[in-house]
Amino acid sequence: MIVRPSFSRLSGRRSRALRGCIAFLTLSLAGCGLFSSRDGAQIAYYLPLTVQLRQAPSVPAAQFTYQDACGQTQTMPFGKPLADAIARKSGRVFQKVVTEGGAVSSPIDGYEDVSVGMTTFDLYIPGRATKSYPATLAIGLDFAYTAADGKVLFSKKLQSVGNGDIHVNETSCDVRGLEKIVQEAISKVTDGMAESLGMSVKIREAASAGHAGPVGPSAAPPSPIVQAVPVVPAAVQAPAQEEAAATAVTAEPSALVFRAIIRDENRNQLLHQGESVSVEIEVKNEGPGTAAGVEILVSGSPALVEMIPAVLAVGDLAAGDVKRLSVNGKVGQVSEAVQAELVFALRAKSATVQLPSVKKFLVALKPADAPDAVMVPVDVDDPAKIPAKLKQPKAVGVAIGIGQFRENGLARVKYAHQDAEMMAKYWSTVGGIPSERIRRLFDSRALKSDLAETFEEWLPKQVDPTTVVYVFIAGRGLVDPATGAVLLIPFDGAGASSARLFSLRRLQEALSKLPSQRAIVILDLSLEHLPSENGAAKAAPVWPEEERGKERIMWMVGNRAIQDAHEFDLGQHGLFTYQLLRGLGGSADVDRDGTILAGELCTYTKGQVLKMAREQFGNEQEPLCVPGPGQGATVRLQPVAKLK
Repeated sequence: MIVRPSFSRLSGRRSRALRGCIAFLTLSLAGCGLFSSRDGAQIAYYLPLTVQLRQAPSVPAAQFTYQDACGQTQTMPFGKPLADAIARKSGRVFQKVVTEGGAVSSPIDGYEDVSVGMTTFDLYIPGRATKSYPATLAIGLDFAYTAADGKVLFSKKLQSVGNGDIHVNETSCDVRGLEKIVQEAISKVTDGMAESLGMSVKIREAASAGHAGPVGPSAAPPSPIVQAVPVVPAAVQAPAQEEAAATAVTAEPSALVFRAIIRDENRNQLLHQGESVSVEIEVKNEGPGTAAGVEILVSGSPALVEMIPAVLAVGDLAAGDVKRLSVNGKVGQVSEAVQAELVFALRAKSATVQLPSVKKFLVALKPADAPDAVMVPVDVDDPAKIPAKLKQPKAVGVAIGIGQFRENGLARVKYAHQDAEMMAKYWSTVGGIPSERIRRLFDSRALKSDLAETFEEWLPKQVDPTTVVYVFIAGRGLVDPATGAVLLIPFDGAGASSARLFSLRRLQEALSKLPSQRAIVILDLSLEHLPSENGAAKAAPVWPEEERGKERIMWMVGNRAIQDAHEFDLGQHGLFTYQLLRGLGGSADVDRDGTILAGELCTYTKGQVLKMAREQFGNEQEPLCVPGPGQGATVRLQPVAKLK
């Protein structure tokens, strides 16, 4: 299903509020129109209710961990300012808010229960240097309002993001600038909580039922009272009920995952003033229960896509459902080259939904008259034009490209088939491998059984002690959140079933058993974690490492981190593969001796991908070469092309 939101479906008040915001997309969970200050100082609901605020122990104990500039784990507590903000914002929603600790001076109309939900912190510091790095803190709150009779009138989970730059110095391990990011995240998430409670239909009906006079922002705002009272035991964390639905949400848990892709009009991975941009989003429910009222919250830099609403409606997703949205916009005014950001977060009305981490895209913005507004890529799709002198009659190649999957919920990899097909042509034309000794497995011909048969039955019959094996795989992979093990997704693979995946360890074992001279393995994979059942920390991908001095396999990994590998639309290839092909065509021959070695190719490609990803995509993609330079590994000296 394609949904194209537009301002025509928004109310006049909402449209005016959106146009009046300084930023084109704000992270306030219901838009920027209700709050004119970071502290939400103009919230004026003051519903005529006396409410006891009960903050769970997770609130004052809230904290997150991060790695400082020296790689040491540090802890940043933020429980006290969060608890203070919750109490302060609640005092602007209800006429009287009481907390634990003192005597009760009036009857309690209801209970507001608040606990900390999913909290994630995203920061990567490669080492000590005088530099700034982007950081993102996402704070989740789970809150509910229960009437005095024990009936749950409202329950919601939400998550908001604070982001900015942190600063480090080459002479210190300290990280500066975290406090501002924490303050922003706390302010936004508590603003969202206050708005959700203040605008709840059932809470407002309860306020009107026992009190005369107007209710809501138009009511005369009495001075909010916050006083201490003893804790009154009552049922908390009751099953959530849909506020706007007549039936209760199923107690079965749901688990949401989503992907987002940004496509620019010029297809040069740079966004310029006035350029059309489309954002494609896919949301899937991998849990057994139904996720109700799913929405995508969007925030970002003001100039990026000025006409995208701050909230995109997805709707309900039953178990296994996948919904896709496409939104379009134009880049606003850009006076100088900057790095902009676009942030996506999910929320849902269901109380038992597991929400994914926030996705943040860093994008390079430049003025319309920038010299690289129109970019002409090198044509890498005609290897026959490249002078080829290398002959490898006993070498064997396996080229695998899996861009489509039998399971509709798996996002396609746009250029995987084309990447593998072109790599096979280069092996034959430039690398001197006989075409009949190259096995090609594309899409539906790359089942798990096909991979097992190729590496464990066909390949052993093709090699002897003088054979060099070349393997190229483009597609999608999953990472075990507990161990970091990398698993390839075959055409018949399933994102939630490791039994239908082909592990990188299995590939390594198959290659290690071969009586071959050496092997070159090239992986161009988009990576994400396998679904996990809890919120525990997830391991980074673990890549193979050969024993020092016994290296027979070289690994060229195009993307070592959990992220989608970049697609270079202008070159019609994945970014990593495009640079590999450029390197094989001669660009990797840095010393100009006419021979390109495996180590030279990987080093060249890594540098080009790092540079291009940073400058044109505004987002890191770091390749990996194993073994690395300077280790004396003879496998790095394997010739992969000769040009003279």
